[in-house]
This record gives sequence, structure tokens and C-alpha cells, in this order.
Amino acid sequence: MHKSRKFSLRQFFLYGTLTRTVYKDISQLMSEENNSTLNGVAIMTTVFGALLSLLSFFGVLKHHVLPAYLFLFFSSLLLVILRKIFRSPGFKLSYFICFFQSLALLTFGILNSAIFAPSKDSNGTIFVVVLLVVPLIFTDVPSRLIPLLLVSSTVYCLLIRHFKAPSVVALDTVNTIFVFFIACVCNWIFATRNMRNLANRLYIEKERDTDFLTGLLTKQSARIITTAELSHGSSGVFVIIDLDDFKKVNDTYGHLYGDEVLVKVANCIKQNTRRTDVVARFGGDEFTIFFPDMDVSVVERKISDLFTTIDKTFADEKVHITCSVGIKSVSQGMEYDSIFNAADSALYHSKRSGKNRFSISDSPSAMGEGTTA
Repeated sequence: MHKSRKFSLRQFFLYGTLTRTVYKDISQLMSEENNSTLNGVAIMTTVFGALLSLLSFFGVLKHHVLPAYLFLFFSSLLLVILRKIFRSPGFKLSYFICFFQSLALLTFGILNSAIFAPSKDSNGTIFVVVLLVVPLIFTDVPSRLIPLLLVSSTVYCLLIRHFKAPSVVALDTVNTIFVFFIACVCNWIFATRNMRNLANRLYIEKERDTDFLTGLLTKQSARIITTAELSHGSSGVFVIIDLDDFKKVNDTYGHLYGDEVLVKVANCIKQNTRRTDVVARFGGDEFTIFFPDMDVSVVERKISDLFTTIDKTFADEKVHITCSVGIKSVSQGMEYDSIFNAADSALYHSKRSGKNRFSISDSPSAMGEGTTA
């Protein structure tokens, strides 16, 4: 029992009650959510920092606090600029920017409430507010966020002994400790809830975009992804695969066995494609693949390898499965529908030519051909 409890606490501290695998799956999505939220915060604090700096400079607010307001303005402005420069940052860079922003906000709280406080008798309201707000706007696991809050609180409590009047030190220290624990609870509640929501959202998206039988992409999601690749100037090769005489398999051995055949063929396709390839079950016994940044000659070898893999997979089965393939080379600027239609024409050329082979569509009037031999 003790070991189980220890593991669950460790898991919460490291992954926010999620498993390590699920946490890794949602990391990029969590980073994007944090980046979007904190970008809005950075814009707002830039405006407020500028306004407070002007009011302090012209004497409306205490001039002594001006360095804290300037720090808020310039640090926030830097974060806005960084996000403009890195419009699509990777996970590590995005996390660094978000973490730096949380640190900058806490530093502003320390500057405003301790080092450049309006007076030695003023309380640390700004710091404890920032301490409480950070866990609400920045979703992160306790193993990273709680140490940041702890170090900031400790530094603040040490600094007020030097910069504040003795009469307010004790009260400020107690308030800081109290709010620190509340912030930890907020981190536990909001981070856990947000990460579970992200995990559920990711699961729903995967369910929507993934064919339940084969685990490949659906026709709709493959089209969206391929179209996006094409819009970004990608070239490559598009392939349509159709199983030969698959209707006879269903009619003779039943649809359950037919489903087993489809799963095995999908696994054969996975073995002969890369993680970056867009592989989908188009419908029934038909599959599509988009090979980004790959030459037709390489795809020809891959399709030949696929034929061999399928042949070996079904060598001891009660049916011998073969497939026909249509291949279309993709250049920059081409439309998905025209690519699909050309590959589909090549596929039917393979069917008419005897099946169990591939055909290459170079143009409407030219057709290359290959077989399993």
C-alpha cells in the first residue's frame, strides 16, 4: 500500500496525475495553450507597464516605484517581440518563453513589493497577487512550477527583512507563506483539470481522425493533412492501393475475416512507410499514402517491398491477398483532387492490366507500369 501511494504522489508531482506517455502526448498541445494565454497577458502587462511608468515618471504615482514599472514594461515587450519572431516555436522554446514570463511576473512582484516598494510600511499586496495568479494562467506540472513559486516566495521573505519596516515583516511573511500554499493548491486543481481536458481533447481528435479498425488516418483527415502539406509547397508522391478481389474474401469467409485481412494489410503498409508519411484507409479495401519529399523511383521500391511484405504475411493464410496500386508524382502547386484523380486513373490501369501490379501516372497520356516480379 505504501509503495502504491508513493508512486501516485511521484506521478502527480512529475506528470500531474497523467501517465508519462499521455503527458508526452499532450505536451505540445499544452505548450500551445500556454503560449496563447500568456501572449494575451504579455500584451496587457506591456500596456499597463507603459501606463504605470508614465504615471510614476510624472509624479502621479510614487517615483520610487518607477524601476519596477519599467521592468514590467520592458520584460513584457520583450516577450511580445519574441512571440512575433518565433510565430511557431517548438515545445522547448515555447516552454522557455512561458516559464521566463512567469519568472518575470514574480520578479516584478518582488521589485514592486520589496526593493522598490512605495514605502517601508506598505504591505506586499502586488507580490502575493502575482504569486496566486501565476498558477492560474500557466499550466505546468508541480515538479517545475512549485519550485519556482517556492524560490520566489523565499527570496521575497528574505528581501523584506532588509527593505521593509520591522512592523510589517512578520505579517508579510505570514501572508506570503499562506498564499504560497494556496498557489500550490491552485496548481494542483487547475493544472490537473487543464491537462486532463487536453488529454480528453487529444483523445477525441485522435478518435475523429483515426480509422477505428486499422489505426490509420481517415479519408477526411488524410485529405486535410495532405492539402496542408501541398499549401506549404511540399512535393512528393501520392499512392492509392486497392486490394484485388476483396469482395470474394468477404463473400467466402465472412466480414470478420475480411476485417482481419484489412488490419494485416494496414500493418504491412505501416512497415513500409515513415512516420512523416500520410497513410490512410480511404474506405473499404482502399488505402492512400502521401510520401512528402520523396522521388517516384524510391516509392517504386517501397511499393515493391510492400508487395513482398503482403505476400509473406498471407503465405500461410487461407487466402492469397494481392493489391493494385496507382502512383502519381506530386509537384508544388498541384491540387489534391487532380492528384487523386491521376493516381486513381493509374490504379485502374493496373486493374485492367492484370492486377497485382503498380502503374505510374506521369501525365494523362503517359503511364508507367511495374509488377511484383
